[in-house]
Amino acid sequence: MAAWLTRINRIRPSVGIALILTLCVSFFSICSHASDTLSFFNREQQQPQSLTVMSWNLEWFGTPRVTRTDADYAYFTDVIRRVSPDIIAFQEADSKEAVERILPKGQYLLYLSDRHGKASESFRNSNQYTGFAIRQSLPVSDPKDIASLNIRTAPKSGERARKGRLRYGTYVVVHPQSGTPIHLLSVHLKSGCYSSKISRQSASCRVLSYQAGVLKNWIDQRLAAKESFLISGDFNHRMADSGDWLYRSLSTASSSDRHSVQLLTKDVNASCYVRLNRSKRKAEYRRYTALIDHFVASADIAYALRQGKVYQYPFSREDVRRLTLSDHCPLVLDIRLQPGSGL
Repeated sequence: MAAWLTRINRIRPSVGIALILTLCVSFFSICSHASDTLSFFNREQQQPQSLTVMSWNLEWFGTPRVTRTDADYAYFTDVIRRVSPDIIAFQEADSKEAVERILPKGQYLLYLSDRHGKASESFRNSNQYTGFAIRQSLPVSDPKDIASLNIRTAPKSGERARKGRLRYGTYVVVHPQSGTPIHLLSVHLKSGCYSSKISRQSASCRVLSYQAGVLKNWIDQRLAAKESFLISGDFNHRMADSGDWLYRSLSTASSSDRHSVQLLTKDVNASCYVRLNRSKRKAEYRRYTALIDHFVASADIAYALRQGKVYQYPFSREDVRRLTLSDHCPLVLDIRLQPGSGL
């Protein structure tokens, strides 16, 4: 270095200064280029993250109401391995032990409905709990569940709702590497009000309408806080029917896409072949071509679906006839989360 400086000193001062300035400019140009390169690699590391969600009503899973063999449980495990979901929103599970039996070992953490710890709201032998199984690599927050979905009958004006033994909405918040936190509900709403053709004054539809109001309040809270959300599960209602009252009751009056509520399963082609597992009855087989299981989401989740897909996972006729599966086929949602995205 000393020899190099000596040579510069021998050059005429004006030339030496010019040479030094040229070297400095070159040095800063190289540093700037290196900075741009590092910035490029950082952008490469922030590629969209894939997130796969499965929603599955397991049908009296782990209860004596539906007896299953090792081969049946192995089939459930195989479906999970094939789909490889990051999040499983399940319904009709009797216990954590039952669900753990079909999960690939060491990959998921279980979040069973808070209702399982309430003796007054559970049954002794057979229960239908909601919950989640979530990949261990995903950070999760676990707020209190939506217990107000559990009502015996729809209260009349001025009355307080009476608790029953229906399902809670299991509530968790997932924190993916890309995008913002996602607020998730796994729900199983009141049965007996499958479509708009059934009178809304019927006992089942009045309970379902009350539950819709509970969900609407939760959705409004998420929208007000500009939070992403996804409600998955068994709504026991064909919300994809044109002009359906249940979906309209969950939506907001706002016309802004920013505050819209989207039915992600609106255009899913349903074809679920099942055996109805009714004790002391001859086996009955049906093919359901209208969904009662759904995904309802915030606008940003719906936008992420543009680079993904949503579909129903069907059972083959052969598998349905030789095994005791479920009377619901799984729904699968595959989306791409953009870094920094949000409502």
